[in-house]
Amino acid sequence: MKRNLLTQIKNEWRDNLWLVIELAIVAVAIWALSFTLYDTLRPKFDDKGYDIDNVYKITLKSLGKDSPEYVDMGDRTETANLDDGKTLMARIRKSPYVEIAAFSSNALPYQFSYAGNQLDVQDKGDSVFYMGNLRMASPEIAGVLRIRSTQNLSLKDLEEILRRGDLLVSTAPDYSYGGVKDLKDLVGGRVMPYDTLHTRRIGGVVKSIKRNEYEQKTGTIIFPIDESDYRRLAYCSEIAVRVKPGTGKKFEEEFYSDKSMRQLRNRYLTDLSRMEDVRAANQHYSDSMVRLWSAGIVFLLVIIFLGLLGTFWFRIRQRSGEIALRKTCGATSADIFRRIIGEGMILLSIALIPALIAGAAIYRFIIIEKGFPFDEYKYVIALSFLIMAVIMAAMIVAGTVFPARKAMKTEPAIALKEE
Repeated sequence: MKRNLLTQIKNEWRDNLWLVIELAIVAVAIWALSFTLYDTLRPKFDDKGYDIDNVYKITLKSLGKDSPEYVDMGDRTETANLDDGKTLMARIRKSPYVEIAAFSSNALPYQFSYAGNQLDVQDKGDSVFYMGNLRMASPEIAGVLRIRSTQNLSLKDLEEILRRGDLLVSTAPDYSYGGVKDLKDLVGGRVMPYDTLHTRRIGGVVKSIKRNEYEQKTGTIIFPIDESDYRRLAYCSEIAVRVKPGTGKKFEEEFYSDKSMRQLRNRYLTDLSRMEDVRAANQHYSDSMVRLWSAGIVFLLVIIFLGLLGTFWFRIRQRSGEIALRKTCGATSADIFRRIIGEGMILLSIALIPALIAGAAIYRFIIIEKGFPFDEYKYVIALSFLIMAVIMAAMIVAGTVFPARKAMKTEPAIALKEE
């Protein structure tokens, strides 16, 4: 039976050649769609390097000189404002509902800030450096976000690293240059940020803090701020607060009812926001775009399926006489189904060979051109190829079952007469 099927495919090679070419082109297209969709959705399900449950963001601002409540303190105004900000922070920390709080400048996730920095690794030559999204915060940020270490370090260990003035970087090999394969190898080494002449030590490696859940692995540099360093403290326009579980509503009520917690002379706190709400607002646009993209892919798949359905419908319609003859000779419906579907699977297997070669060449060019890490993307490419093969097989089965059932319902005598 199989030998007869292969012989038939070989004898009809001219018609089958065009079908194989069509299947190969469709396979590459579906492979690209599968890869794009999977690669887009994959980061959303990555293990996050932080925890925003029970975390609030508060904006720290200063009154302008045109405000009726503005207090002019002469030359001390700027320093006094920073001192007042520290006093407001102390009041926040004294709240019975607050677990821990930290000054922050772009340290929280789900914020579209593109402030970055380059860390030149000392004693390694100019070609060895690490790039990342710069996140400045007081050491308590480790406890506020419950930042996760890749070295099994505790939150207290991470906080102590920041108190020493050392940096925390994220595990993102594609953001390091000069042959650095494992960032753990840089721990303990000294680096020089590009905007300073002072060196810092890398104290540990943590998981990335993302600006968006669809963002691929990105470099992260957590730069510690000493609250006594007024120059750097001036950069902090946020306070990140982790409240005790179940006390969020009470903290909000206390914050809005107690003005002394919110304002001191020219400094005031505003825009108290749950990080879950910040996340939802941040993700809304991205989720909408992904849904739109997914709907477009489904639409294209339906168009492709209808095209394959038409192709196989026409082929099977041409073979109605052959199907009738086989039924007359004693073939069962199951035998005919197996033969038709088997032919489609064989042609698909043949078509996947040129599709694999063409797709591999395209992806190799993209990976080299964009500088993507091949060790990571090879699994994505392989999985998307498998997804494509399953989708194609399902389409062929669905595209052959309907016309085959219709053909088998035709009486053999009528089919042979039409033939």
